[in-house]
Amino acid sequence: MLRILGGEARGRKLKGPKGLAFRPTTGRVKEFVFAILMDRIRHASVLDLFAGSGSMGIEALSRGAERVVMVESSKSHVQIIERNLETCRFLDRSRVLRGDVFSIMKRLGNMNRKYDIIIADPPFKMFFRKRIVEEVERNGLLGENGILLVEHHADDPDGEPDRLQLKRQRRFGHCMVSIYE
Repeated sequence: MLRILGGEARGRKLKGPKGLAFRPTTGRVKEFVFAILMDRIRHASVLDLFAGSGSMGIEALSRGAERVVMVESSKSHVQIIERNLETCRFLDRSRVLRGDVFSIMKRLGNMNRKYDIIIADPPFKMFFRKRIVEEVERNGLLGENGILLVEHHADDPDGEPDRLQLKRQRRFGHCMVSIYE
């Protein structure tokens, strides 16, 4: 069951997509991520890539993020995100973009959008970590002193980013969280 763990919407239950392809972020991983973001989340602008149910972006809103943009390719997942945002009363502080994540990242970069926090939780089987880091850099999406968190399979290889530095990693079984600044 998906649930908001902290902040003003704490305890609210969220809907999630059905099926084996959906892999929600576990409570343990979510607590780790938001412990890292604790001092940064208030008034932050957040980009949530591969948003799924929207639980990470909604958690950020619940904990004080000013605005969250969620990107998801699946029409049914976008509908679930919108219902979850409505349930938590965060529609006015969020935006959901449907389409290919990498195309939308390019479009946001062309619009000179910058984010304080970027969270990415791509499908594990796709091994997208290197590409996500490269595209965040290429499109200049991370603001000054920004942070990028990528949840990925532990076997997903890392690239050699130009500007971003891998600051920390934490493993949770087959799941790994990599933090770039």
